[in-house]
Amino acid sequence: MKPIQDLIMEHEAVKLTLKILDKICINIEQTGKISNPEHLDQLIEFFIVFVDKCHHGKEEELLFPALEAIGVVQKMNKAFSQYNEGDRAAATKLAKNARAYIALLRQHIDKENNVLFPIGDNRLSEEKKAELWEGFETIEKQKIGVGKHEEFHKMLEHLESVHLK
Repeated sequence: MKPIQDLIMEHEAVKLTLKILDKICINIEQTGKISNPEHLDQLIEFFIVFVDKCHHGKEEELLFPALEAIGVVQKMNKAFSQYNEGDRAAATKLAKNARAYIALLRQHIDKENNVLFPIGDNRLSEEKKAELWEGFETIEKQKIGVGKHEEFHKMLEHLESVHLK
């Protein structure tokens, strides 16, 4: 597989999680509570492990400078922890930070898929692409562990069936 297409495919998975998170935010805003905490926990793990460690690791360490999205994820995680500790008002904080994260990643993905990646795909030599691909594989193994990528895709299929169908 080519490294640029790999990142684009990962973006599709991220965009799917953002749709799911958006539906969860709508539910929070309508009810004032988190109806499926385990689903939110799974999404936050996906953002922390897959998006921040694996996907962004590939981009930051091998392709281009880092994103500033980590701060928003940390705020989401803090609000989720507060909610789990009994602070029901934290659900609204979580939704606010999640919406900021959704906007940031959607903009980021659009820019990369439509501007940066085509430039990279056209200008990087085949040798450099092969080197990047090997580096991507190494990052996946080191940052998230063997098999975790596949586990996330299965989790996304389940959450998509629950929240988007």
